[in-house]
Amino acid sequence: MKAGFYPRMAANGMRKNGRLYAPYLVTCIMMVAVYYIFHFLGYSGIMDGMPGGHTATDMMRMGTYIMTLFGLLFLFYTQAALIRGRKKEFGLYSILGMNRFNLGRILFFETLFTWAAATAGGLIAGIGLSKLAELGFTRLIDVPVRYTFSVPMRSVLMTVLTYSAIFFLICLNSIRQVGFASPIELVTAEKAGEKPPRSNWVLGILGFASLGAGYFIALRIQQPMSALMWFLAAVILIMIGTYLLLIAGSVILCRMLQKNKNYYYRTNHFVSVSSMMYRMKRNGAGLASICILLTMILVMMSSTSSLYTGAEQCLDTRYPNEVGAFACKYGYDESLEDLGEKLDADLKAAAMEHGAKIINNKTFYEWSVSGYFDDSKLDIVLNSKSNLAFVNYDRVAQIIFIDVDVYNRVFGYHETVAPGEALVGTAKNIEIRDEITIGDVPFRVTKRIDDRVGEIDPAAKISACPGIYMIVKDVNEVAKNYIRYKDFDGAPMLAWFWECRFDTGLAPDEQAALADTLNTRINEELQPLDFDNCYCESHEAERGDFVSTFGGLFFLGLLLSLIFLISCVIIMYYKQISEGFEDQSRFDIMQKVGMTKEDIRRSVNSQMRTVFLIPILFACLHLAVVLPIVQKLLMLFGLFDIPRLILCSVVCVLICGMVYAVIYRATSNAYYRIVS
Repeated sequence: MKAGFYPRMAANGMRKNGRLYAPYLVTCIMMVAVYYIFHFLGYSGIMDGMPGGHTATDMMRMGTYIMTLFGLLFLFYTQAALIRGRKKEFGLYSILGMNRFNLGRILFFETLFTWAAATAGGLIAGIGLSKLAELGFTRLIDVPVRYTFSVPMRSVLMTVLTYSAIFFLICLNSIRQVGFASPIELVTAEKAGEKPPRSNWVLGILGFASLGAGYFIALRIQQPMSALMWFLAAVILIMIGTYLLLIAGSVILCRMLQKNKNYYYRTNHFVSVSSMMYRMKRNGAGLASICILLTMILVMMSSTSSLYTGAEQCLDTRYPNEVGAFACKYGYDESLEDLGEKLDADLKAAAMEHGAKIINNKTFYEWSVSGYFDDSKLDIVLNSKSNLAFVNYDRVAQIIFIDVDVYNRVFGYHETVAPGEALVGTAKNIEIRDEITIGDVPFRVTKRIDDRVGEIDPAAKISACPGIYMIVKDVNEVAKNYIRYKDFDGAPMLAWFWECRFDTGLAPDEQAALADTLNTRINEELQPLDFDNCYCESHEAERGDFVSTFGGLFFLGLLLSLIFLISCVIIMYYKQISEGFEDQSRFDIMQKVGMTKEDIRRSVNSQMRTVFLIPILFACLHLAVVLPIVQKLLMLFGLFDIPRLILCSVVCVLICGMVYAVIYRATSNAYYRIVS
């Protein structure tokens, strides 16, 4: 054959199938462009030196990994749909004398042309939009804008290498799809209806069980750490259950509609139900894919928009005072109380040297032990760090002992407690009876102070480990009861915590400077004493990290939601186009026996309403079920505003529903134009 024959065949095939290739090529360009933008924002160094810049770049770097995985999976899906629509063409080539090697060369050049156009177009679009993305990103995380334009070669090179690897795998998959089928199978592929899956009821039961297990995990989780550990498991089970249920359910639904004679034997229903019966498994898998993408959009946008709009509230919860100092040491030491008083005096003196006024001062110390809490009793057991994955976080609790005299002096109360008694409070949903046992020491609960826990620790609600605060007589004597407890690594279970927080009346930048000075002072004094942790922080110094974290998550959510939404459009488009070509001949026959174009329109609308309402309804159901576990995860960030989360979820559902309706109308019109 002449040189250039196979490239010309590949180019002609792509041009003649422009209706299929155009959206595929646009999708590839979009994937490449977004990958470049994520890599540019994560690795170009534009955030270097900015407040919270490290956290923001971590968000974008995570986005590059997500886009690599999603790009691989989604382009495989769209390429498979594209090849399915061209199997008849390749079958004719086989009948005319082409072998697998010849077809493979055509597919290779088609993939090569697509790769070249996608990488070139994607890089041009990505580079062109990178400054706009940078401006939007810096606006969301509230950092200064750079007035320079750069094209980092590292991002260009990584984009080319990543999508070269992806298109190489796509090429191999294309050759597999066509090369291992006989010419007759290729020619008759679009006319071969699907057989109902065997053991359909088994698939349905497995899907129902998987979905139920995912829902159970999402609804059962009570603690944030458990939510973090089990969230991925719940998501995987819900995804598996959705696919199995919709594949099995589509078959059951078609059979039920077919058995309903009053429904089935109508002009607008007969053809639509028959068409769905023709492709039962593929129909269920496509609907499940759309449902999963819609659910991901709703969950991402609901959670990230809640965090972004509630960033200031989260910051105030985590850092209630302008300046705070913290120190921790494991093991019992009688000199710690005196050390805490000296440290308090030193820090206050240093603060006043900076011109600070000591306002709203809260300085105190406490002893703490952790373990499994159940039936109003704490079993002081802790796994070694290597076994943290097996900890039952729903039962883990931290007991904080505070001396009643310290409590009264710092918080302005006049409580009295006898030995063996305690005032008990918690910010979590934990059942505490009239007697509480810590280790083997019982305490009689004389008063509940749940409403005062926020004064002791304003961040008690956001603690990953539920805290139970106990006000006791002579806290040092109580602490001695727990000296003997060790974890599996031999380290003491008893910990001494010292906390000092106050307002200063200083300007924001002066607060940050003071916190740096105090942080140096506290480390100089405590590090030689082998303290396990000590630091000083300020409300304003942490603002940049909060805003960059929540802004970065929101930006990541926006971009990924846009990608997933466009992916939904592509899936629905290919679904309608491929099914339209498959149904075209059947509608031609129906028109010859008297079916009008208006009948076709009603039949198409009936099929679309039956099919495309399912994904959005399932997605809304998934969102409603996983919101409780999402709310637990948001607690780790300090967001407790449930009405805000619900409002953001409702707004996201409305917006997504309207966009979905527009997509549905556009794709149904494409299907109608083909079959009519």
